[in-house]
Amino acid sequence: MEFVTLNEKEFASFTKKYPLSSFMQTIELGHLKEHQGLKVHYVGVREGKKIVAATLMEEHPSILGKTWFYAPRGLLVDYHDTQLLTFFTEELKKYIKERKGFRLIIDPNYIYRTRSSEGDLRDPDDKDDEAFQNLISLGYVHFGFNKYLEAMQVRYAYRLKLDKPYEEIKKTFSKSTRKNMDSCYKKGLRVRKGTIDDLPIMEELFENTARRKEFFFRDLAYYKEMYQYMGNLMTIYIAYVDPKTYLDCAKEQLKNEEDNYQVILKKMETGMVGAKLKSQKETGEHLLEKYKEEVNKAKQFKKDYPEGKSIGCLLSLRSGNEYLTLTSGSLAEYHSFTPKYALYDQHIQDAYQEGFKACNFYGISGNFTKENNPFYGLYEFKKGFGGEVIEYIGQFTLPVTGFNSVYNFLKKFKK
Repeated sequence: MEFVTLNEKEFASFTKKYPLSSFMQTIELGHLKEHQGLKVHYVGVREGKKIVAATLMEEHPSILGKTWFYAPRGLLVDYHDTQLLTFFTEELKKYIKERKGFRLIIDPNYIYRTRSSEGDLRDPDDKDDEAFQNLISLGYVHFGFNKYLEAMQVRYAYRLKLDKPYEEIKKTFSKSTRKNMDSCYKKGLRVRKGTIDDLPIMEELFENTARRKEFFFRDLAYYKEMYQYMGNLMTIYIAYVDPKTYLDCAKEQLKNEEDNYQVILKKMETGMVGAKLKSQKETGEHLLEKYKEEVNKAKQFKKDYPEGKSIGCLLSLRSGNEYLTLTSGSLAEYHSFTPKYALYDQHIQDAYQEGFKACNFYGISGNFTKENNPFYGLYEFKKGFGGEVIEYIGQFTLPVTGFNSVYNFLKKFKK
C-alpha cells in the first residue's frame, strides 16, 4: 500500500463510484472552500494501480501558527478493513503533522444503525460496533452519540429508499401527506426548476422562513458562490402559484360543490328530511361560502400577480447515490397552499428519473417525542413520506500532536 496525494481527476473518479461518497467529498465542494480562503487537500491510498481509500481535507488556520484539518463526511475507507484503516490513519497523522497540524476531525458518511419511521430501534443489537471500535482503537476520540445539532454535521437523518416504483412508494405516504399533496396541486400550485436568476428568490424565501423559526440562514452572496462552484450538483425547486390555474381550480371546486348542494336540496324536496340530510345541507352551505371566498381570493391574486408568484423553494443536492434535500423555505401568508409537499414530491420523482437509490431528507433530531422538542415538526413532516431514520456513526477527533491537549485546555479556559 502507498499513501499518495491525488489530483482532482483521480479523486473525482474514485468518489464517483465509492458507496460512502457525498457532496461534501467532491472537488466541487473543494473549489468552494478554496474560494472561501481554505486550503484543500486530496489524499488517498493506492494498492497497485487501484485507489482503495481517499479523502478531501480542509486545512483551517489556528493559534500560534498551528492548523487543524477537517474531512467533512470522510474518510472514504472501509472501516472494517483494519489493515487499510490503520495504514491510512497513520499516514494521515504524518501528513498533517508535516503541515503543523495538531488534529483531524472526521464525521463519516457511515450509518451506525437504522431505525423505523417512528424512530424505534428495529433491533437493539443491530449496530456497527466493529467500525466504531476500530476507530477508537486507533486513537480517534468520539464526540458522543449526540441527539441534536451539537456537532459539525447532523447525526440523524430521514431517508426514503427508492427500491420500489414511485406509485407503489407513494401508497406508503401518510394519509395527511397524500391529502396535502393533492390539495396543493388542486389549488394551482406548480413546481419549476430554478436558475441562477432565481437565487434572490431562493434567498428571500429561506430568510423569511429562518427568521420566522429563529433559525440560522445564509445571505445571497453565499448562494451565488455555491452556485458558481457546485451548480452541477444543485437543483433549485421553485413552488409558484399560477394565477390562471389557481382561479380555474377555485371555480371548478365551487362548481362541484354547487352541484353537490343541488343534489341535497332535491333529496330534501322528495324525501324525508332527517338529521343526516340537515347536517349535509349545513356542511354544503359552509363549503359553498368557503369556495366562493376562495374564488374571490383567486381573482384578487390574478390582479395582484398576473405573472404568478413564487411562494416556496427547495435546494437539493446530488450526493453520491442519494438525492439530498439541503434546505427549504416558504412564505407564511401562503401556508394554505402547503408548497413543501409539492417540492418534496418533485424531488422524489426526479430522484427516480436520475437513478438515485434513495432520497435523503437530511437532518432531524434523535428525539422522536413531541414534548419539549423544537425539531419535532421537521421530523413529523419528513416521516409522512414513509421511509426510515438513519443514525450516522458520529464525529471523531484524531489527535496528531500534543498541542491538541493544549488547544483543548485553552479553549475551556477561554469559555
